[in-house]
Amino acid sequence: MPGIYRKKKRNTGPSKNEEKVERARQAKSLLGSGNSLGARYPEARSLTVTLSFSGPQGQPFGQETRTFSPQDPCDFEVPCPGRCGVGSFDLAGKIDAVVAAHEAQSRASGVCQEPLMAGAADICGCKLDCAIAVVYS
Repeated sequence: MPGIYRKKKRNTGPSKNEEKVERARQAKSLLGSGNSLGARYPEARSLTVTLSFSGPQGQPFGQETRTFSPQDPCDFEVPCPGRCGVGSFDLAGKIDAVVAAHEAQSRASGVCQEPLMAGAADICGCKLDCAIAVVYS
């Protein structure tokens, strides 16, 4: 006697191809002229962001320095190098505040809140310490 099988439920979200096209569109818009440092912050001549990553127990993951000039496209989203694999740190809000306050230097920090696995209660916990230096014209 054959068993009774239910139909497989299909995901109603976007397909892989639609997601790929959307990522390409977002990358293209980031490279557009409206997203350059000079267009976003006309008074800033250069911007230097120093990133320092460490694990939940304090082990260093690495350090990176990004320098932006007025014609460079601005991408202030930094991928998390931790165990989650999908987390990111968005520095745009902090950089907006620093430039609006006309500060020459500032510091920021954050912790990745992405879960380690789907449905897990543990978070990634990767820490970012950031130093921001702006040179104004």
